[in-house]
Amino acid sequence: MYKKIIKLPYTIEKRKDIGFLLSSLSIVVALTVSILAAAGMISLYGEDAGIVLKAIARGSFGSMSALIDTLIKATPILLTGLATVVAFRAKIWNIGQEGQLYAGAMGATFVILTFPDLNLPPVVHIPLLLFVSMIAGAIWGGIPGYLKARYNVNEIIVTVMLNYVIQYLCTFLLNGPWQEPGSYYYNTVKFPESSFLPLLFDTRLHIGFLIALITAFLVYFLTWKMKLGFEIRARGDNPIAANHKGINIQRVTLITMLLSGAIAGLAGGVEILGIHHKLIWGFSSGFGFTGILICLLGRSHPLGVIIASIFFGALHNGSSAMQIYSDVPRSFVNLIMGLIIVMMLFWEAVFKYRLRRI
Repeated sequence: MYKKIIKLPYTIEKRKDIGFLLSSLSIVVALTVSILAAAGMISLYGEDAGIVLKAIARGSFGSMSALIDTLIKATPILLTGLATVVAFRAKIWNIGQEGQLYAGAMGATFVILTFPDLNLPPVVHIPLLLFVSMIAGAIWGGIPGYLKARYNVNEIIVTVMLNYVIQYLCTFLLNGPWQEPGSYYYNTVKFPESSFLPLLFDTRLHIGFLIALITAFLVYFLTWKMKLGFEIRARGDNPIAANHKGINIQRVTLITMLLSGAIAGLAGGVEILGIHHKLIWGFSSGFGFTGILICLLGRSHPLGVIIASIFFGALHNGSSAMQIYSDVPRSFVNLIMGLIIVMMLFWEAVFKYRLRRI
């Protein structure tokens, strides 16, 4: 006896291109679901979800001072997010932004400590230090870039390992030749005032935020308006076809990693010259790794990265107010960030498919 097979009048098929509208909709859905899930977990913790979420919003944008602090928190992760955009557009999985950020900060510190009597005016001293930061970051990013281009070494493994190398090197220097005399802490002496980044509008917000915005525009111009940007995107879309088109894949790979490392190194220079005014162990609270999440949330587009970095900066900044108004620990914000990324990836995968009537 044969069983009757019921055939549904629909089939699931993959979209050729998700498009801007559906991509934006997937982000909205992911954020909405993440907030609802976070509210549910807060309720399970025994706190009022409305009070906690309002505290995060108040601590992020509730006043001019809160807004300034949010933009300050967003600056380094905006730059590391842009560094990730450059690499990911070429399908080069650079996971070394944290190490390249440290390299940039150490490059600027090296110049300051090696030449303490330069006595340069700020208009010369600051650009010089930021340029050295970019060079140091480019060198640290160029190492895995060269190994990838020349010997096809897996860049994920190399960049992750180099993160540990540069951080241990920084620890050695801050516990030895670079340590402030008489200090028990891992930090250098205070930098000269000529190296301090200028402040904007008589607030704590420094010019590094404008530098990050300008960098975002330059990354957009490079990626979509220049021949090199086309080669980078071609390498990511189809390296075999790009090679047949006459594009030197090895050269593009190396240049991409140099550019990505330089932008991450700039983030390190901006952070220590704009906020700390000395090299301190642990000055980065995972800015490099957060930049990868920012790139994913911003869909590897500079404009999306700007919005995502401000959003993540708001979460970081609002965590302090959340802890004041409730018993929820600040680490809960990290859980929210992770939840957002998981939802982003899930809903992006969902929107890549559609139901089609047969």
